[in-house]
Amino acid sequence: MKRQVTILFLAILILPGCQTPDYGSEKESTEVFETSSGTEVATLNGYVVEVTEDNIIRIKVPKRGEMIQKGLQVNEEGVVKVALASVQLPTGNLPLSEEANAVLKNLLLNKEISLDVLGETAAPGQNSALKEVQGYIHLKDTDTSIQEILIENGLAIIDKNAPFIKSYMPELEKIQSAAQNNSIGVWAIDGFVDLSNTIGGKFTNVINVNEDEIKSILNDIQKKGKELEISIFN
Repeated sequence: MKRQVTILFLAILILPGCQTPDYGSEKESTEVFETSSGTEVATLNGYVVEVTEDNIIRIKVPKRGEMIQKGLQVNEEGVVKVALASVQLPTGNLPLSEEANAVLKNLLLNKEISLDVLGETAAPGQNSALKEVQGYIHLKDTDTSIQEILIENGLAIIDKNAPFIKSYMPELEKIQSAAQNNSIGVWAIDGFVDLSNTIGGKFTNVINVNEDEIKSILNDIQKKGKELEISIFN
């Protein structure tokens, strides 16, 4: 997976809407099903129409009927709800939750992407609690995943509690180790990430982080992100 990509983060600015491509057309037949490390993966192109406050991504996909046959929950508009596989983002009142969500929106909203859906999360009954599938999202024309960008900039941590593509994990773990060693993002907040669980970290209820500390952390992400040839800020 390529690591070199430049992403511009326009603070608080949501990109203006544009016309959604016709993903229902025959020429958009981009679906390929394959097996990767024992996990069935559906790979298809799509267009992000919404990123919710709890980091669920709504993606318009091609060939709604075929997606339903494969077990995906697709609504009448051809939209499927996707949660990012293999990662946790800070949410709710946790430090950096608003910033992580804003970055996710500016990376993805109104963008064409490619999506690797984990088949077992799409099977009937498997995702009844969450009502969404899990997958890896790549920006169009690049192998860099959104998961990589978030982890590298300290805005997400690895989570192995849910199904994942085994071959993806070594690179994600390498990226997370570098972010941790450089104290980027969530790793700059003492005690915020608990790594005692061997299958993945979790966030703790850190409350003693003030606005000035958050600004300093964001400035540090910008500085170190540029060194890593990834920019999510102006």
